[in-house]
Amino acid sequence: MNTGIWFRGDLRRLDNPAVTAALESSRAHDSEAVVHALYIACPKQWELHDWAPIKIDLLWRHLEQFRQELAEFGILLDIEIADDWRAAPKTVLQFCQRHQLSQVHANAEYPVHEQRRDRAVGKWLTDNECSLQLHHGLLLVPPVVKTQQGNVYQKFTPFNRAWREHLALTGIAPLKSWNRITQPLQLEPMPTCPGPRRDSSTWVVGEENCRRALQRYIEEHVQDYDAERDFPALDTTSRLSPYWELGCLGPVTAARALQKLSPEFPYGLEQGADTWLTELAWREFYQHLMCHIPRLSYGKAFQQHTDAFPWRDAKDDFQRWCDGQTGFPIVDAGMRQLKHEGWMHNRVRMIVANFLVKDLRIDWRKGERYFMQNLIDGSFPANNGGWQWSASTGTDAVPYFRVFNPTRQSEKVDPDGSYIRKWIPELRDCPTKQIHAPMLWLQASGNSDYPAPMVDHSEAREAFLSAFKAL
Repeated sequence: MNTGIWFRGDLRRLDNPAVTAALESSRAHDSEAVVHALYIACPKQWELHDWAPIKIDLLWRHLEQFRQELAEFGILLDIEIADDWRAAPKTVLQFCQRHQLSQVHANAEYPVHEQRRDRAVGKWLTDNECSLQLHHGLLLVPPVVKTQQGNVYQKFTPFNRAWREHLALTGIAPLKSWNRITQPLQLEPMPTCPGPRRDSSTWVVGEENCRRALQRYIEEHVQDYDAERDFPALDTTSRLSPYWELGCLGPVTAARALQKLSPEFPYGLEQGADTWLTELAWREFYQHLMCHIPRLSYGKAFQQHTDAFPWRDAKDDFQRWCDGQTGFPIVDAGMRQLKHEGWMHNRVRMIVANFLVKDLRIDWRKGERYFMQNLIDGSFPANNGGWQWSASTGTDAVPYFRVFNPTRQSEKVDPDGSYIRKWIPELRDCPTKQIHAPMLWLQASGNSDYPAPMVDHSEAREAFLSAFKAL
């Protein structure tokens, strides 16, 4: 049986069940057999899903390196360009016919549009005497974890408990490795990237480099994750999120690295590693919700009654938030980091999101979209889940009456102002005692380069609480 691989958000060779299944089938009688693989680039789909140009650039750089790595193992990757996913059935079928394949392996993706695409492809292939075999290679735990009543978990804490129990029961799949072929395959030139690009060269690409970055983080920093993760100036979080999103790294690879730290895995880890594992569980929680609750793919709130909230239509205020000109230093530092790097520290993401929806009362969907349009690690399930968490509209929502005070948050996460000074040059000379609320210093020094706070936080908080309580 001639089998192939359809890569999507799983651009890696190791710990990829679709790759393993195709190789096992193709190499059963010939260890040098060429395995054909496909990646479909869809520029209109990227635009529809608000992919950031820096994310597109990282993808294209990784594809160029990845196809060379695959060729050393006898996997020949075709990169086809199609406008959007409506072309996927025809493109995959033509790929199968071109290489005389009777079966294609891929890893399931969970939002509504992805599921619809895969059903359409599966039908086209079946109608033409071929088949699509889907695996669960994007997750450590497939979306089968349910409550005792058979319902989807809607709170993270019990989900995390059940997720770990499932992981302990099933264990971590052993690493399946393959030898390089005798003569690496010759490759055609890469096609020109069909989408807008922004330089991502500060981020490594290629599966081997991504795996080294993961290993280095586990060995050198994960033990400090719990103690340091809330301090953006330290910059000691893993920065691996773009690689989870594109699938350059697999969650099984991360779990296997953590397993070496505790024979009782997923239990028995020290605090830093255990907290980092919990962050992987959060990522999977949002993937599970996307699979089971279709309305999340259509811009709807998880808590449906909150769709009636009277958000402000305030274009100028939204633009000031985007530009990092709110007058709240921690908010502005985060937004300027996003604009400059295409990335933002996770704790600061929570602060800027909370400010937009609760101080400015601007619809969380606008912030969600702006993040996706700028983040190198933009993940639809995680981004949607995070924004709804901040807006108190989602599952496991922060109670609506919990409203972050941006000044208190700033004092807590950036106590000496190092992060603020890095991203707001207007405040580099501001004394530490005043940097979180610098207006008096700005007035005394005659500095008019940095704006005054655009809202009174206490008044904004009361206005939000009043409006939300009315729901």
